[in-house]
Amino acid sequence: MWGRSNIGKTVEELTDHLRLVDHVRALQDGQKEIAEAIRAVNQRLTSIEAEFRVLKAETQRDALREVQHAVQGVQTSVHDELTRMATRLAVLEQALRREAVRQQPQPAATPRLPGTPPRPDGSR
Repeated sequence: MWGRSNIGKTVEELTDHLRLVDHVRALQDGQKEIAEAIRAVNQRLTSIEAEFRVLKAETQRDALREVQHAVQGVQTSVHDELTRMATRLAVLEQALRREAVRQQPQPAATPRLPGTPPRPDGSR
């Protein structure tokens, strides 16, 4: 029947089986912890991606504002220079007109002959 050796083997097998059950439970717990850690990392990565999207949008907005300010500065500068050039041109045109008027010969007054009768329309 059951001898000591059979009982000893049965106890060993039972102990091995219980160890295996404990190891399986530990592995299952470990798998659950790993799955939870992976979920937490995935959530953090999703959060970081969203933060990067926001950061990228803010950076693009800031860069666009800087470019807009630079373009406005250039436009203002060009406008001011065009205004100065237009003013200089107007001053030069006036000076040229004055100079042209000064250089035109003045018509000499035609003397009236003493016997010329006055014109009927009253002009001289």
